[in-house]
Amino acid sequence: FFFHNETMTNTLHTSPGNFRAFKALIAAEYCGVDIVISDDLTQIGSLSPVGKAPVLVTPKGNIWESNAIARHVARIGKGDSGLNGQNMYEAAEIDGWIDFGSNELELPACVWWYPIAGYIPYNEKAYSKAKIDLAAAFGKIECHLFNGQTFLVGQQITLADICVASALVYPMKLVCDASFLEPFPNVSRWFKMCVDQSEFRSIIGDVRLCEKEFLAPNSQ
Repeated sequence: FFFHNETMTNTLHTSPGNFRAFKALIAAEYCGVDIVISDDLTQIGSLSPVGKAPVLVTPKGNIWESNAIARHVARIGKGDSGLNGQNMYEAAEIDGWIDFGSNELELPACVWWYPIAGYIPYNEKAYSKAKIDLAAAFGKIECHLFNGQTFLVGQQITLADICVASALVYPMKLVCDASFLEPFPNVSRWFKMCVDQSEFRSIIGDVRLCEKEFLAPNSQ
């Protein structure tokens, strides 16, 4: 109900390793959309109203904000990919999880691991709150998956899994160690299932889960 073919060039302007770009790129692997990647961000201010990457330049215009880009890619891809769900109800469920990822996962996750990458300075109060908030978000996913559900929505990988897992790639590699994950076995199971898929691996490579939390400079 969402799908049509689009064969002309789509160029994704993004910084290397941008987890927000993972969403669209992994979706493209599932639904057969060709995307050219450009890390030239010198003109990014003119490509979107907010002047931030990622931006997808398409034959019909530019699309900005990572969730919108991922949705667009899923819609123009092959119709049997199922990334948008099998019906309108599943599509709404998927939208809910995508919003959950943006609203409840990305902020605390970034506050936790950004100082390690040098993107923002370390702040003890923010660090402590980020761990609490991310644990609360993990708890909600854990409850959803508690009865053995394999995927967030339906019976296959959808944009819900792709977008939420993309937000967790760096936290799971850098800071969410075994002690943090101990209360969330179903989240760990689900995340491993996602990143072990060939479509994920082609974009993010092998994901080795964090054994010991990396600490930001000046955090001790």
